[in-house]
Amino acid sequence: MAQDSDWSFSGSFYIYAADTKTTIGSLESELSFSEAVENLDLAFMGTLEARSGRWSLIADYMRTDLSFDNDTPGPVFSGAETSLKTQFLSGYAAYTAYQDQNLAVDLGGGFRWFETSSTITLVGGPTPAPSSSASDDWIDPLIAARIRYQINDRWSAVALADYGGFRSDRETAQFLATVGYAIAPKWNLRAGYRYIMVDKGEVDSRFKLSQFGPVLGVTYSF
Repeated sequence: MAQDSDWSFSGSFYIYAADTKTTIGSLESELSFSEAVENLDLAFMGTLEARSGRWSLIADYMRTDLSFDNDTPGPVFSGAETSLKTQFLSGYAAYTAYQDQNLAVDLGGGFRWFETSSTITLVGGPTPAPSSSASDDWIDPLIAARIRYQINDRWSAVALADYGGFRSDRETAQFLATVGYAIAPKWNLRAGYRYIMVDKGEVDSRFKLSQFGPVLGVTYSF
């Protein structure tokens, strides 16, 4: 049996079937997961975790490149063309504040780095097409909490929530809940739901991105 001072590791790859809402200035666009699959240029999502005793270090990365069209309300323009490239990198250091035979509660903090390159252009109107663009990257501090529950030998559940930004013009938040099933001693299938959001800027220069939907992944522990 490993001692508390030993490090253990796990890596996860997952599919995030998310709907996406984007706001740039006064322009908004929405993209369902089914539409995203049709308009997906690139996607990669994964998590690494290292644990020693009560301490955990977690890194979670997502990248998606999309290009899609939306209808627009009103008679002036017939649609909006959106190009959206995003990267999230969330990092946490967490400490197990409570633990018994089945339940563990982790508290911690960290950061979220976000990079975006986005353009929304209105098309099909009588005037030159107006557009709004945002190309930026920034880092926000986070506080986080995670609950891990071992239901039985094969089934487990995890819920994680974080919040950050802590400024009038910056906010980010995430909620993730999954249920896992051990298909082998080192392999777990996980399924659940995820919501993640970043919001930056004032009304005229606002950029907001939110994604929400089911997740399905596999975790290998070593």
